[in-house]
Amino acid sequence: MAETDTASIRADGGVRSIARAVEVLELFDVEHPTRSLRELVESTGLPKTTVVRLLATLDSLGLVADRGDSTYGLGAGFLRWVTLSQSLWEVSTEARRIMTQLVDTCGETVNIYIRQDLNRVSIAQVEGTTTVRSVVAIGVPYALATGAAAKILLTGAPDQVIRGLVEARPDLELEPLHREIASIREAGYSVTHGERELGASAVAAPIHSSDGRVIAALSASGPTSRFTADRVGRYVDAVTAAATEISAAGLGSVEVFL
Repeated sequence: MAETDTASIRADGGVRSIARAVEVLELFDVEHPTRSLRELVESTGLPKTTVVRLLATLDSLGLVADRGDSTYGLGAGFLRWVTLSQSLWEVSTEARRIMTQLVDTCGETVNIYIRQDLNRVSIAQVEGTTTVRSVVAIGVPYALATGAAAKILLTGAPDQVIRGLVEARPDLELEPLHREIASIREAGYSVTHGERELGASAVAAPIHSSDGRVIAALSASGPTSRFTADRVGRYVDAVTAAATEISAAGLGSVEVFL
């Protein structure tokens, strides 16, 4: 076997091992801060020996902590990365002020979403002022095919992303999606009801970079019962105005990643 072929196989194996390790780490969340070995094996579908080997490697790197009873949690090694990530992905003080002002205006939860591959992720959130409100987890990927913010992000996505989304979602068709995106791009905002979650609605508008690219989406979301026709009209005006303000002020140092 040629040396290049061997190197390629090793690289593929290395990438596969990394993907499997990330798959294990992604099983830990707020609702599941710890996981038993059995849960990890069942959830990943990997052989027990493979999961044990992955956990041992992650443990040695400080990324997983073994409680000693075949139960695991995230390791202290993540702490330095959490602090670093928060500093790199924090939006500007001015953007945060505008978000807070928007919450004061409409009372709904406000988020700034960015696109990551075929997903959207909230990088900043200011919770609404009402008792019943819509809240998402910061940094957690959500589908790029559903929700007002997702549709706004698609207006700035390259065609290969849209095609990839259609290939990954058999419920989508390319031409209707293209028409919907074009309509939203022309309108300058998006309104959805119950697309991501039944009973939840949202209004979103694009945040542009200085060169005119759509780099993020600003959204106000809450229970559909509050998104009446007259309120939606006011929300659209408020969200689009706030998005324009943030575009002019800039998102801060995080823009280098967008």
